Amino acid sequence: MKKFYRLYGTASYVGCVPLKITLTLLLFTLFTAPLHAQINAYAKVTAIATASGITTLSISNISQAYHTFAVGEQVIVIQMQDNVIGSNTGNTPTFGNLSAIVNAGYYQIATITALKTTGTGMYIKTTALPATFTIGTNSSVQVVSFQSLSTGNYATTTAITAVSWNSTNGYGGVVAFQVGGTLTLKNSITANGQGFAGGAASDNYESSCEPTVYASANTNYATKGEGIYVNTTGYTTGRGRLITGGGGGSDDNAGGAGGGNYSNGGSGGPGWTCTGTDVAGGLGGVALSSYLATGTRVFMGGGGGGGQGNNGTQTNGGYGGGIIFIRAAAVTTSCTSSITISANGSSASNTTGTGNDGAGGAGAGGTILIQSGSYSVPSSCPLNFQANGGNGGSVASTDTHGGGGGGGQGAILFAGAVPNANITSTTTPGTGGLNSSASGATRAGNGSGTSTSGVIAGIGTVLPVQLIYFAAEKINSKAVLNWTSADDINVTYNVQRSTDGFNFATIGSVKGTGNTTGTTNYTFTDPNMIAGTSYYRLEVSGNLPTKTIYSSIASLNLSALSNIPVAYPNPAHDHFNIRVAGENSNKTQVVTITDLTGQLIYTTIGKPTNNIISVIPSSPLKPGLYMFKITIDGATEQIGKVMIQ
Repeated sequence: MKKFYRLYGTASYVGCVPLKITLTLLLFTLFTAPLHAQINAYAKVTAIATASGITTLSISNISQAYHTFAVGEQVIVIQMQDNVIGSNTGNTPTFGNLSAIVNAGYYQIATITALKTTGTGMYIKTTALPATFTIGTNSSVQVVSFQSLSTGNYATTTAITAVSWNSTNGYGGVVAFQVGGTLTLKNSITANGQGFAGGAASDNYESSCEPTVYASANTNYATKGEGIYVNTTGYTTGRGRLITGGGGGSDDNAGGAGGGNYSNGGSGGPGWTCTGTDVAGGLGGVALSSYLATGTRVFMGGGGGGGQGNNGTQTNGGYGGGIIFIRAAAVTTSCTSSITISANGSSASNTTGTGNDGAGGAGAGGTILIQSGSYSVPSSCPLNFQANGGNGGSVASTDTHGGGGGGGQGAILFAGAVPNANITSTTTPGTGGLNSSASGATRAGNGSGTSTSGVIAGIGTVLPVQLIYFAAEKINSKAVLNWTSADDINVTYNVQRSTDGFNFATIGSVKGTGNTTGTTNYTFTDPNMIAGTSYYRLEVSGNLPTKTIYSSIASLNLSALSNIPVAYPNPAHDHFNIRVAGENSNKTQVVTITDLTGQLIYTTIGKPTNNIISVIPSSPLKPGLYMFKITIDGATEQIGKVMIQ
C-alpha cells in the first residue's frame, strides 16, 4: 500500500464522506487504477571530476521518490544533450542541423563508493568514469540509478515506467534495472512519450505565407520540439529543426515537423495561402542511425514541432519516447495475453472544431537497450519490443492547411542476436497527418526509413562488468583480495597496489571466466605484502565499451591485521560467519548488523567457538551491503562489511 499511495496519492482529509463510501471508493480505485511503478532515482549532474580512480559527481535537482542513491549500487551517467549545433544557428534552412555529435548520447556505468549531502545538492563518488562528459550551457548530463531488482531471479509485480523527462530539472525519461538471474515479465515496461518534449503551438496570428522563418523567438510561430541540444539562444520557434527536435510550423497555418532519432522525422504540412514551392511547415528532426549502431550511445526520441494557427485550434507537438536499459541473465514471460517493452513516440492531436489551423508533429521513438544471455518466451504470452514513431496531427478543415509530420523511428539494441521465438521487434516510422479533411487530401511527411531498420543485433556487452563486491583481508599473514562480479565476458582483472592510495602499480592479473548467467567469485593473494598500509583496487579491461573501469579501493594495515574481523562466505545468503583473532578472541563479544544508513538490523552476544561467531538472523536479510561491528568489554570495536545476495 505504501508504494500505491506514493504513486497515486491519497486524501489527507475525508471530511463528512461516510466511511463505507470512502472504503468503497478506495477498493474501486485499487481494482481499476492501472498501476505503473517508477523504480529509479535521478539527478542532474552539475560537475564531474576524476582523480586516482574515483569520480566525483556534483548533483542537484535530486529525485529519490521511488528509489534512493546508495553506496554499493550502480548508476548510469548519460549525456542527454550536448553542443552539437556548431555554427548552424542562422535564419536559414540549415538552422539546427547536426554539426558534430560530440558526447551526446554517451553513457557509462559506475558503482557508488560514497555519498555526501551538501545543502540542496549532493556529491556522489563512484568508480572512475572517463572524462568524456560535457557540462555546459547547451549541454545536460543526468545520473540514473541502475537498480538491481534481484541478484537472483525476479518476477515483475506491476508495470514499470519512467519519470518523464523534465528539461528544467535536467533529468528523467529513463527506465534502468538489472536482474542477476531470470527476469520473468508479468507486466509491461514502458517509456512511451517520456522523452524530449514536443513544441508548443503558436499564438493566434495570421499574416500571409512566411516560408523563410526558420529561427525566431516570436511566439507567432510555433515552437520547435526538444532534441539533443539545449536551445538557450532564443531561437525556439520557426521552421528549422532543433537537431532531433522537429521544427515548428510557420505562418500561415502550417504543420509542425516530426522528431527524429534512428531516422528523420517527417516535415510539416505546407499551410494556408502557401502555394508551389512556398511551404511553411517545420523541417523534420535529424537521423542518428550511424551513432546508434555500436550501442555505445543512446538517445531519447526528439519531440515534434508545434502547429501554427490563428483560430485557436492549432495543436502542440508530440513527445519523443524515452530510454530503457535492461540487463538480465535470462528473460521469460508469464501472462494471459502479451507483454510489451516499449519506448514509442507520442502522436500529436488533430485540430478541432472548424480546424482551419496547423497541427503538431509527432514524437520520435526512443531507444531500448537489452542485454540478456537467453530468451524463453511461451506462445501463450508473446513479448513485443517497440520503439515506434508517433503519428502527426491531422487538420479538421476541408481546406488545405498543415498536418503534422510523422515521428522518426527509434532503436532497439540487442547485445546478441535478435530473438524471434514468440518475440516481435518493431521500429516503425510515424505517419504524417492529413493536411485537410477533404476526400483525397494530401499528408504531411512521414517519418523516414524502412520499418524495423532500427532493430540492431550483436552490439556486444555494452553494459559493462558488474563488480558486486570487492574487499581485502588477511589470511595466514597474506593479503587476500576477494571480489564478486557478473557479465565478465572477455575481461581481465588487473590487481593493483599502492602505498599512498593515489599511485597504483599492477601486481598480478586474473582472467574472467566469461560467466554471463550469474555471478563469479574471485580470489587473489598478494605474495609480497609490504609494511604499513597497502591500498588495493581492480583495473578491469578487455571487451568493454572502449573504456577501462576501476573498482573501489580497499586497504590493509600490516601492523593491525591480527585484529581485523573477516566475514565468510562473502557474499552470503541467509547467514554467515565472522572469523575473529587476536588477544580478545576468547572474550564475550557483541555483534551488531546495520544497513548503510546506520539502522540496526540484528544483534547477538556470545563467545567465539574456535575463533568463529555464527550470525543467523531470525529473518533473512534483504540483498545489499551491510556493516557488522564487534564490541568487546563495552569498548574495543572491530568493523567489517558483508554483502548479502
